[in-house]
Amino acid sequence: MLTKVPFLLTVFWFLVLGCFKVVVGADCLSTELKITNTDNKPFSFNTALHTYFRASVTGASVRGLKGCKTLNKDPDPKNPIEGQEDRDAVNFPGFVDCVYLDAPNELHFDNGLGDQIIIKNTNWSDAVLWNPHVQMEACYRDFVCVENAKLGDVKLEPGQYWTATQLLSIS
Repeated sequence: MLTKVPFLLTVFWFLVLGCFKVVVGADCLSTELKITNTDNKPFSFNTALHTYFRASVTGASVRGLKGCKTLNKDPDPKNPIEGQEDRDAVNFPGFVDCVYLDAPNELHFDNGLGDQIIIKNTNWSDAVLWNPHVQMEACYRDFVCVENAKLGDVKLEPGQYWTATQLLSIS
């Protein structure tokens, strides 16, 4: 839990309480992020869970993003290319850094190693797929990121809170 930490006040300029809860089950993992505005003025934020999965980059794929508006950050992260996802299964053929706006609350991830992972969420509106490819030559073949995100600003008045959950399970 983070609250009233002097360093954080120099970075964020407001008082906030952040709580991240993790529950590990036999065949699932759930997380909950709760942000509470404990200040006397409103503030806005956005956030993402940088979820790294062990995977075979050549066999990994994500289903459930077809039809989403995309912001492809390759080749220029500062000027993403807008588009729409038309693939049933999105794979990782090289460098991947793509935002999926208004993503569904359930995605299906095949890690290319024989595991099918269901990613369910509440209150995360977006998703991000990422793999650095040869920028991290030593390890890029062994992982991919499938991130839940809230990229539009969340505005909290004093005393208000925002909560989002994620459930990862093996199908």
